[in-house]
Amino acid sequence: MKSRMAGFERDTITAVWNSKRVWLIHLIANALLFTAFFYWLRIDDDSGLHIVMTVVLGAILVLSTLSLHGATLDYFRHAHREASPRFLQAVRETLARVPAFLIWTLIFGYALYAIGGAWDYDAQVGGYTRHLLPGVMRSHIGPRSMTSAFVTLVGIVFYILWPIIFLPIGSQLASFNFRGFTGHRLLAALRPVRSLRFWVMYVLCFAIGMYVPYRLAFVEPQEHASLHSQTVSMMARLGIGYVLLVTAWMVVCSAIGRAMEPEAETEIVDTIPQQVKPIAT
Repeated sequence: MKSRMAGFERDTITAVWNSKRVWLIHLIANALLFTAFFYWLRIDDDSGLHIVMTVVLGAILVLSTLSLHGATLDYFRHAHREASPRFLQAVRETLARVPAFLIWTLIFGYALYAIGGAWDYDAQVGGYTRHLLPGVMRSHIGPRSMTSAFVTLVGIVFYILWPIIFLPIGSQLASFNFRGFTGHRLLAALRPVRSLRFWVMYVLCFAIGMYVPYRLAFVEPQEHASLHSQTVSMMARLGIGYVLLVTAWMVVCSAIGRAMEPEAETEIVDTIPQQVKPIAT
């Protein structure tokens, strides 16, 4: 029988390639949302009207952002099961699921905040962990090495482990509302976690969509470069980094939808409700 993950990489990239309009929507919509968020932060709070505007516009920004990314996760789930999925239909259907997706976002964000907080104690943990080592090992491993190992471990959990575990759950909520938290749908969200090929795909997307833009953003300008050339270089680097970020996110969403496909023998159970007929006597 054909494996569930056969052709995983090809199917993932093909779905993104066939979704050029969705990619363009993300390219434009995320830029508009970021710009709107920037100006939202600049709204004065010196009057009641401004406070009301802050609350209303903030709610619109949250709703728009959750709808956009929730619909994208739902869209790519259908893209690997249907011949012609429609993004606008996914947006309309996701609007009713925003409360569930918001709860997932808050849990996801708070967990990242808690994990990232461990970096504040890197020196203490590194020193204490080295103190627990046997004397022979302690003489060859310095506190700085243990601190670096702890920082690396927290980074792996923060950037790789937690997103790989929790992003598929967000995809289930974007498609099934609060039912995504229960039963076999929650178990289906663990399918990508059990696939090494999904892990490799996510790490590649993280490197291309996060690490490369980070390195591009902090490239030092050439010595004696004019202000104009530095500005052009910065805009070009930020633009390339932004395109890579959007593209990598699209590939991750597609990979999640593809990796959650059931095995052939369980597909009917997962997609079609069973009908039990009484036995004639």
